[in-house]
Amino acid sequence: MIRTLATTGVLLMLTACGALPAQPNAHVNGKPVPAGPPPPPMPDSLLVCPTDVRLCPDGRTVSRSPASECEFDACPGTPPR
Repeated sequence: MIRTLATTGVLLMLTACGALPAQPNAHVNGKPVPAGPPPPPMPDSLLVCPTDVRLCPDGRTVSRSPASECEFDACPGTPPR
């Protein structure tokens, strides 16, 4: 019983001092505290190419490039088109 009262007292003191970590639903000045920093802004136009690859004659692979409207990059050693 005494141990429970002592533990409760310590927890109340820590809470009053702000030494305990913030709770997920914590509020400051009536406003919710965010869980972390906001995400970075997204670019205005985001081109994502399919994740397929092409096998070159020498055995290496190349992927599609957003810079060339998702056309495959040239194989190494091959002149560009």
